[in-house]
Order: sequence, then C-alpha cells, then structure tokens
Amino acid sequence: MNEPGNRVVVVTGAASGIGHATAELFRDLGDTVFGLDINPTVPDGVTYVPCNIGDTAAVESAIEVCAVHGRIDMLANVAGIVQFGRIETVTEEEWDRVHAVDLKGPFFLIQAALPHIRACSGTIVNVSSVAGNVAQPYATAYAAAKGGLTQLTKALALELSPEGIRVNAICPGTVDTPIVEQVFHKLTDDLDSRVADRLMMMLPGGAIKPAEIGETIVWLASPAARMVTGAVIAHDGGMS
Repeated sequence: MNEPGNRVVVVTGAASGIGHATAELFRDLGDTVFGLDINPTVPDGVTYVPCNIGDTAAVESAIEVCAVHGRIDMLANVAGIVQFGRIETVTEEEWDRVHAVDLKGPFFLIQAALPHIRACSGTIVNVSSVAGNVAQPYATAYAAAKGGLTQLTKALALELSPEGIRVNAICPGTVDTPIVEQVFHKLTDDLDSRVADRLMMMLPGGAIKPAEIGETIVWLASPAARMVTGAVIAHDGGMS
C-alpha cells in the first residue's frame, strides 16, 4: 500500500455525515479521493461519482471511474440507511432497501474494486454499527443488515489476508448526523422515548462527531495499522 498523500481512496456516502468527514480527512492528507453518493455535496477537492450503492450496475460503473489510476489503495464503505419501527410495520420493500444499501452494496463494491485493491495490496474499512454487535429494539432490518456486514468483514479478512489485503470494521454508536436526529424524533414520537433516553445515557460525552469515526478509518488505512485485520472496533462510548 502507498503512503498517505499518494493513495487512491474511495469513500461511499461522501455527501454527508461520516462519509463527508472521512473524505475531507483523506483529501487533507493529499490523497486522490473519489466520493460516491446519490447527492453531489461531497467536499471540495473530492471527485464526485454519482452512485446508488444498492444498484449493482451503478456500483460497477462507479468503480470503473474510480479505477482510472489502475489501483484503489483504500475503500471505505460508509454509506448506509437506518430503519426503525416495530416488527409488524416493516414491509418487504423496506427490508430489501435496507439490505440493498447496508449489506449488498458494500459486498458488491468490494467485489468490483477487488482487482484494483489487489494491484496495490490495499485495505478495506466497512462502517457497521453498534446495532450489528448488540441487540436493539425496533431496528430488526437494520440490525440484521449491520450484523451481516460485521460478519462479512471477518470472513473477507480471513479470505484476503494471504494477499496482504486488510479488511476491518468500525461499529459506531450514536453519531451526530442528520439521519440520527431523525431517528431520535421517530423513537420519541412513535415508539418508545425510553430507548432514546437509554442511548444518550450510555454516551456520557454526548453524540460522537463524524470526524472522530473518520479519524479511526484514516488510522486503519495507515501503515501504523499494518497488522490490524479482521478487527471490529466498537466506537460507541461504551454502548456495547
């Protein structure tokens, strides 16, 4: 893998939240950064590549654009959507949408990018969730998808380690993003306000900043983490 400042980095979900912060951090290190999203509001200096990661054809087309330099040193699968609701309200359409973005998308992004990651013994970081590690109410489809992403990370780490390709996951807790704010409103208004209270009580320092997760992603991509693979890092303020 190349040193910081000479890498090709692909970040999904780069238009907002953790993905936006992560793309900024790699850009500031001097890396060539491609930001995949359905929205174009990626950071300045990051090449925007439109992509619905739940669409396999769109994923393949996006990776072709990102691989223009013949390699991908770092793939950060950050994009995701949440689902909260009682089990009896979850529709097949909602289940499929959550799994398409949160589990199928990262898998096929890795598959499409793998030849270019192999070219430089690159690294992969998947952003899972605390919900992929510990049980949470009212999040069945989301928890199932993120649990799958966590196990996907471990399986790929074993499969790809002989090639020098590292695969790790970060499981954030409550991150200060617009989508999390929407979730808290839904929990309070429609479901069980005690759940929202419990989540905040378990974060004595308040919600996690997106850049704090981004810094962990940057570290996992660095030479300092060269012996770290198959790790599932809980970045959740003690929630798990």
